[in-house]
Amino acid sequence: MKKAIMAIAIILAATTVTFAQMKMDSTNMKMAHKKYSCPMHPDVVRSRPGKCPKCGMKLVAMKMKGKKMAKPTGEMKM
Repeated sequence: MKKAIMAIAIILAATTVTFAQMKMDSTNMKMAHKKYSCPMHPDVVRSRPGKCPKCGMKLVAMKMKGKKMAKPTGEMKM
């Protein structure tokens, strides 16, 4: 009986760890695909936030539209 309880506990722990790892990987995947663009220069696209090399404005996150990225819709700040 003790062996059966121990085996169930090990299986439960293993599945919990596996599902937690899968969730973490999917969260990292979402973050990896985020793009940032300048509101004034939509041709400037970067993989992380920063400033536009052309005008110095803050890059804003692009929103997903289906499987493609849409143009930035954030506030324009200088």
